[in-house]
Amino acid sequence: MPHTAGIDYRAMDEALRSLDRVPLPVGLKGLPPERDGASWTPAGIRAAGLNALRDLPTPFALLHRSALVHNAEVMRRYCVDRGALLAPHGKTTMAPALWRLQFEHGTWALTVALPHQAVTAHRFGIRRILLANETADPQSLETLVRLAGEPGTEVYCFVDSVAVVRAYRAAIDSTGAEAAGLRFLIDIGVPNGRTGCRSRTEAEAVAREIDRSGTGVVSGIGAYEGPAGEGRSPESLRSVGAYLDSVTGVFHEFHAKGVFSGDAPPVLSIGGSGVFDVVRRHVQCDLASLDSYRLVLRSGCYLVHDHGHYAALGPSTRPGWAYTPFQGALEIGATVISRPQVDLALLDIGQRDIGSDKGPAAVIDPLPTGGSLPIVKLNDQHAFVRPDDPAILPVGTRVRVGISHPCTTLDKWRVLLVTDDDYNVIDTAATIF
Repeated sequence: MPHTAGIDYRAMDEALRSLDRVPLPVGLKGLPPERDGASWTPAGIRAAGLNALRDLPTPFALLHRSALVHNAEVMRRYCVDRGALLAPHGKTTMAPALWRLQFEHGTWALTVALPHQAVTAHRFGIRRILLANETADPQSLETLVRLAGEPGTEVYCFVDSVAVVRAYRAAIDSTGAEAAGLRFLIDIGVPNGRTGCRSRTEAEAVAREIDRSGTGVVSGIGAYEGPAGEGRSPESLRSVGAYLDSVTGVFHEFHAKGVFSGDAPPVLSIGGSGVFDVVRRHVQCDLASLDSYRLVLRSGCYLVHDHGHYAALGPSTRPGWAYTPFQGALEIGATVISRPQVDLALLDIGQRDIGSDKGPAAVIDPLPTGGSLPIVKLNDQHAFVRPDDPAILPVGTRVRVGISHPCTTLDKWRVLLVTDDDYNVIDTAATIF
């Protein structure tokens, strides 16, 4: 597969094979006891014929292969049909095996948040990398410019200040790197939000400094709608819309003035996981008069999805979505370890196993009436649920927990077990956080 696809599959597969052979720490959570005292490897787990519900101690984390493939294909079709490119946020999973699946389904580039994540992506064959964040420390900048000098590699970096541009220039000068693949996206922010220029004047100054210093190519605009508004309330969507208008206004002006450089059409990279459908429609409407630009969405959570936050509010649940909804691929296995009160059950999972930043995780099986039972409280190693029937979830019951917002659960697991629909372990996805 040519590098123009954004990935070198041969390099990716060689790195994955190496990762497969790395011994895992003895006693790692979610794995069965080591056989004959020998450490598990990812390859050994895959070949062991395990069934997650039968053979694994709790807690454990698993991914359903069918849901992953379904979600990847739905997002591919959405982007193709809607004229957008996809650069999913790799920090969501930090699992190279899952990155490969995403590239197999039409991914254009991989987004990362930190320079060391960019290095990891490159090690696993990713050759088009989008750093959706600012970088200012000299060591990280030197790493990035060297990476951008690797043959066939493109590194798109957000910048929001003259100071950051000058820091990149200093890194190029100190390393002697040619950094031929360095591309800049001028980051447009929102007041009281995260990074990003707060005015068109600031954005123009950054563009002028890039050109004046010969530091790199101004390849487009980077943005993120999340700080402008969360959710789909009318107020939030109005705020997001106003922000999008400011972003596309800068893009229009820069396009007209010839600020963007390079041989390829300029990039507008925006669109996380929550309202990428709204963002896509708004941007393409605003930029309808332009015949040459690339809209790059950065949704990271669509692949794993969830049973809570995105299941309730995400794009694939909205009226007008033309495809089958995304499916929750990630489950955590747990056991009921105590029923100290008739209205309380305690599970052997906690804050070290699941996230709770965007709503509670919930028991999704076994429940006699279907539905789900939310986790109402988390300690380090305990989850509290409140059954309304003292006869359900007795001590010793193994339960499956669906999470809400995958990012803050995935980073708590060294190895994710990939299963078929019968919970047979057919693959692994090692994480590198």
